[in-house]
Amino acid sequence: MERTMDGQEGREREKRRNAVYRWIAAGLGAVMVLSFFLPYITFVFRGLKYTVSGIQLAFVKGFWVVGPQQSGLVTIPLAVRASIVLGLLCAAGGFVLILLKKKPITAGLLFLLSGISPLLVMAASGAIQTAVTSLNVSQIEMRFLWPFFCTLLGGFVSSILALRTQGTERLAESVFQVFACVSIGSVILLTVYIISAGLPAILQIGAVQFLFGESWRPASDIFGILPMILSSIAGTAGAIVIGVPVGILTAVFLSETASPRLAMLVRPAVELLAGIPSVIYGFFGMLVVVPVIRNMFPEHTIGDSLLAVILILAVMILPTIVSVTETSLRAVPRAYREASLALGATQTETIFKVTLPAAKSGILAGVILGVGRAIGETMAVIMVAGNVANMPSLLGTVRLLTTGIAMEMSYASGLHREALFAIGLVLFVFIMIVNLLFNYISKKGVQIHAE
Repeated sequence: MERTMDGQEGREREKRRNAVYRWIAAGLGAVMVLSFFLPYITFVFRGLKYTVSGIQLAFVKGFWVVGPQQSGLVTIPLAVRASIVLGLLCAAGGFVLILLKKKPITAGLLFLLSGISPLLVMAASGAIQTAVTSLNVSQIEMRFLWPFFCTLLGGFVSSILALRTQGTERLAESVFQVFACVSIGSVILLTVYIISAGLPAILQIGAVQFLFGESWRPASDIFGILPMILSSIAGTAGAIVIGVPVGILTAVFLSETASPRLAMLVRPAVELLAGIPSVIYGFFGMLVVVPVIRNMFPEHTIGDSLLAVILILAVMILPTIVSVTETSLRAVPRAYREASLALGATQTETIFKVTLPAAKSGILAGVILGVGRAIGETMAVIMVAGNVANMPSLLGTVRLLTTGIAMEMSYASGLHREALFAIGLVLFVFIMIVNLLFNYISKKGVQIHAE
C-alpha cells in the first residue's frame, strides 16, 4: 500500500514538474514571437545607419546606400526574408502547440527550427555585404541586437523543455528524433539555398550555353563552364586510375601479407597522409611535382598542368581508399580463406579470386568516397593546375570547378557572382550523384551478402 502511495506521489510530482516545463517553454515561445517585432539587426553603410526589426527585414524592399561614385537600393535577399518568416511561423506554431498540450515533439521541433532561423539570417546576410561592396562602399557593419540572440537561445531552450514535458523516459528518444530531423532539414535547406542561388544564373545565361560553352570571360558576360566540367572529370578519373590500384594493393598488404611489425610502420604512415593539410600537398606539388613535369617536358608544358593535378589528387585519396578497403577485407570471414587454401589455391590466388571479390562492395564504397574527395578538393589544385579555363590537356593548364569558385568569389559581383553560385550548383549535383551511387552500391552489397 505504501509503495502504491509513493508511486502516485511520484507521478503527481512528475505531472507538476512537466506543467512547469510547459509553462516555461510557452513563455519562451512568446518571447521568441515578440523578438521578431523588436529591433533585430543594425546595418551601418558608410555613415548611414538602419536599425530594423525581424518583420521589417522580411517585408521592406531594401536599404538605400550612398557610395563615393554611385548610389543604389540594396535589396534584401530572398533567403533572409524566408528565414525570418520561417522563424516567426515556427515560434508561433510551437507556442500554440505547447500551450494546448498537444504534440510536444512537434512543438520542440518547431522551436528548434525557429532557433536556427537567426543562423540562417546571419549566413544569408553576406549577400547584402556583397551588394554594398559593388557600390564601392567598404565601410560595412552589421550588429546583431539582443532580440536576435533571444530567438537563438530561446529556440534551443524551449525545444528541450517542450520535449521534457513527456517525462524522463522519452526525453532521450525525442531528442534523437529531433536531431535526426535537424540533419535532414540541414540537407534540405542547403539544397534549397544552392538551387535558389545558382538556378537564376543558369536560366539567365541559358543552360546550354552555360553547361556546354567553351569560353569563360566574365568581363564580356560570357560564362561557359564545359572546360571546367571536363577538367574536373578528367582530374578525378586520372586520380582514380592511379590511386585505386595503389590503395587496394596497400590495403591487401596490410590485411593479408604484412607482418604485425611491418604493418605497424605502414598503417600510421597511411593515416598520416589523411591528416596532412591540403595546402601542404599544394606546396609539395608546386615545389616538387610541377618542376619535375616542367623538366621532363620542357617544350610542351610550364609544369602547372592536368598531370600535376592528377598526381596530387591520387596521393590525397589514398588514405580513404586504403582505410575503407582494409576494413572491408578484414570483414571477410576467415572461413573463406581457409576453404580456398584447403582446396589447393595459393595465397595469391585466394586474395585475388576469393577475398577481393567478397569485399567488392566495400572496396567500391572506398573508391566512391575517394571520388568525392577528389571532386571537392580546392587548395592543393589551385597551386598546381595553372588555373586557366582551357579544354583539358594532360600537359596543359586547366581550371577545375572548385578552383573557379575559389579564385573569383572574392571580387565577383552581379551576374558574375551568380554564375559562380551556379558552378557550385553543378558541383553540388556531382557530389549528390556520388552519394546516391554510394548508397546504391552499399544496399546492393547488403543484398548480395543476404542471398
